[in-house]
Amino acid sequence: MKRLFRALIAAGSSRAVPPIVIGLFFLFYIGVAFFTDETLITLMAFTRRSFFLAALLALIPLNCALRIVRQTTLYLNVRRALHGKPVNSQSELFDEAVELPASTYDLPELEGRLAAVGYKTGRSGTALGAWRGISVFPARLLFLIGFFCLFTGILITTTTRTANRRMVIEGEPMPMPDGTGGTVERITLANASGLILARTLAIEVASSNSGYGKRTFGLYPPTLYMGSFVYPRYLGIALYFRFSAPDMPAGYETHCSLNCYPPGKEDNVAIPGSPYRIVFSTPVPEPGTERYRSYMTGDITLQFKVLKGKDVLFTGSAPAGGEFVRDGYRLALPDIRRLVITDFIGDYGVLFIWSAGLIFVAAGGIWLPIRAFFPRREMLLRFEADLITAYSRAEGRSRKHAGVFHEVLDLVDAKRDE
Repeated sequence: MKRLFRALIAAGSSRAVPPIVIGLFFLFYIGVAFFTDETLITLMAFTRRSFFLAALLALIPLNCALRIVRQTTLYLNVRRALHGKPVNSQSELFDEAVELPASTYDLPELEGRLAAVGYKTGRSGTALGAWRGISVFPARLLFLIGFFCLFTGILITTTTRTANRRMVIEGEPMPMPDGTGGTVERITLANASGLILARTLAIEVASSNSGYGKRTFGLYPPTLYMGSFVYPRYLGIALYFRFSAPDMPAGYETHCSLNCYPPGKEDNVAIPGSPYRIVFSTPVPEPGTERYRSYMTGDITLQFKVLKGKDVLFTGSAPAGGEFVRDGYRLALPDIRRLVITDFIGDYGVLFIWSAGLIFVAAGGIWLPIRAFFPRREMLLRFEADLITAYSRAEGRSRKHAGVFHEVLDLVDAKRDE
């Protein structure tokens, strides 16, 4: 059983596991591509519904976890060995192992030679350890933790992600998937000085009984609110209007949402049971004026065309609270509010993915200067009654380290010939 368990652990911690799993998913991706254009979405849906595919994807974070344990164990064993403590399977801890016949030796002389070329030494009984530089183990450990977080996030996102698209309207409660949040106080669009976004869109939500306090949701990064990430998507207008015509004495009134952003884009509302249709748009600003002034200031003016069948009866414009009257026709706009089509995403996997990005940056910041300027180099000599065993490993500048290592071996071997 112990052999089987060790074999399973060795297989699970193999570096070949991630490439094999990714390769299998790539083959699935190619197969799905023959049947649909939405290949990635379809593959994610298959993975969500298939226990086999989810378990296959879970092998990667499991492999990372096992490699973290393995790398930590190897690092601690190397430290124990360099300080003369007995360690099992020493040959697995080092890159090179050399055996020499026993000889007379002078440990202080060896220590002096190694100290002269910048190595620190530690002696314990019949073992002599020497090392120089800084180990990249912390960076290697962070890389493995980063990969663990990355693929754990992908697994969580693929198998548990939920998405709900709602209209967020000024003055109305925040329409959360699991209820309602605070009241939407204001939706603003403003100039930005960022390198990527020229405009910033913000949704300001007043405090509510949920205990979240006053919050502001922008385009990026998304904010977690009441268990969902808030992604504002598209601007629009929530309109309440009244319309009457000579052949419609009772008139008609309704609430509607208009997709008329950016300025100049049209959207229309058909009057039920009549030949009338009203086409709304926001005015296109004249050259030299602020392009999105109506959304930035909240002073929204709507242009409209009233159609009967295919014929345009008249055109006009009116601000919020205004009305337009002509030839027995009357169009009133009592209420115009801004709205944002917003996605509410239930996906805790993105927390792991963002964490992975930060961890990779930290790992790279540690690894690069150590590897470039302070690479770790180690050697261990064990002197027994009839045998001398020497071990060596290097994380950088291996050629120079190999020269020092073989010089020490020559020195030890020369003592045998004397």
